[in-house]
Amino acid sequence: MKTMIVPIDFSASTKYILKEAVIYAKATGSKICLLHVASLDLGFIIGDIGFQYLPELEEAGMKEETRQLVEYEKSIKQEGVEVEIIIKQGTPADIILKESESRKANLIIMGSHGRGILMEAILGSVSKNVINKSKIPILIVPPNQHHHEN
Repeated sequence: MKTMIVPIDFSASTKYILKEAVIYAKATGSKICLLHVASLDLGFIIGDIGFQYLPELEEAGMKEETRQLVEYEKSIKQEGVEVEIIIKQGTPADIILKESESRKANLIIMGSHGRGILMEAILGSVSKNVINKSKIPILIVPPNQHHHEN
């Protein structure tokens, strides 16, 4: 089965990115891996365990993010697409590239902008870094991409 990595940063573009991911997953028979890269300041390492319901996530302020990821997972499953949640800690571009390689992903689908200009100025553009270093195709979804309902 083909695998897509879909980084989730909870920005305004997330729902549009997920719509595109579902369209491509259905067309190619792919599994979607929702990847959230948690802040390095959580005070503990999530490491290689992937996503689990851990009390530490709630204690570290991840309760809302975890709830939202589970909602995205349910929504995608209702579309008939296989989905997995991955939460890792580290530098977003590095984690996205590492996960795409370790899971032998065929495609990365991500937005062109993250949470804001200030964050992007400090951290550099995650999308730009992933584009420059990725060995697999990347689909960039522009902000506020609108779809026509059939």
